[in-house]
Amino acid sequence: MDAVNQHAQGSSKRWVVTCDRESDIFEFFNAKREPNVDVLVRVYQPRRIEVAAGGVVCPLPDVAVQLEDYGHYRVQIERQVNGKRRTVEVSVQLHAARVHIYPNKTLSAARHKTQELSLVIATEVACIDVKTGDDCFDADNALCWSLLTSLPIESTEDVQRILRFYALRWRIERLHFTLKSGALNVEKLQFDDVHTLVNALSFYSVVAWHLLGLTYALRQDPEQPAQNMFEADELQLLHQLSGKPVDSLRQATLALATLVGFAPSKRQPLPGVKVLATALDRFYFAKQGAAAVSKPLQD
Repeated sequence: MDAVNQHAQGSSKRWVVTCDRESDIFEFFNAKREPNVDVLVRVYQPRRIEVAAGGVVCPLPDVAVQLEDYGHYRVQIERQVNGKRRTVEVSVQLHAARVHIYPNKTLSAARHKTQELSLVIATEVACIDVKTGDDCFDADNALCWSLLTSLPIESTEDVQRILRFYALRWRIERLHFTLKSGALNVEKLQFDDVHTLVNALSFYSVVAWHLLGLTYALRQDPEQPAQNMFEADELQLLHQLSGKPVDSLRQATLALATLVGFAPSKRQPLPGVKVLATALDRFYFAKQGAAAVSKPLQD
């Protein structure tokens, strides 16, 4: 939290520190934060919770029935389906309220309970595979997230936004996967000093962000204009190399992927991050060559 506070000082942006269950620590909830810093933690410890509106106190596993009903909402996450990692769309029932978290019994609840926090509980009620449309709901393994946050919940939109923020952690995991082993393989870097390693990780993180951005843009709206993700000169070169139209993002990305022999199929109609990483590397040298040819040699 200290590091986030340091970066957030003087910033006009809002920061939301999103954590998994490993951060379910009472002291973390009460940690000092800059005015533009919020926390969002998935909690699981059976602590005593006071619902601010009615003053009811009960342990976390029993609190859902005391919260206000905010209806259903759908969010996309990744999970294992029949042994394979899939993107699924989960429908959840939302309950939320302003709460106070009580400390352990060695501290006074009146003096040490948390202030200005909200609890959102999301319970899975349906699930479909985004790619196939198949029903993959498993009642025995349905998710149930208890999300404690300093973000406000003054409306249904606020509650849904909190859920979206937490669901973004899967993208963060994909970023780490892309960076470490999925495409860029930075785990194999062999540097003997910290300074060089930090510089390399900073550079590769930007590359991983670009790769992941292209991948998600392609999945979400493949027919969007290719100019949204490629420069005009890049599209011109891709058209020259492939001999095919590159107007849509799908067309441009497929033209890019053909540089490394990718052929779309029913099973894999679009390239993933590994193919795109190799293709962008090949395309970089193609751009260098095209630039050299288009400019006269200098003395």
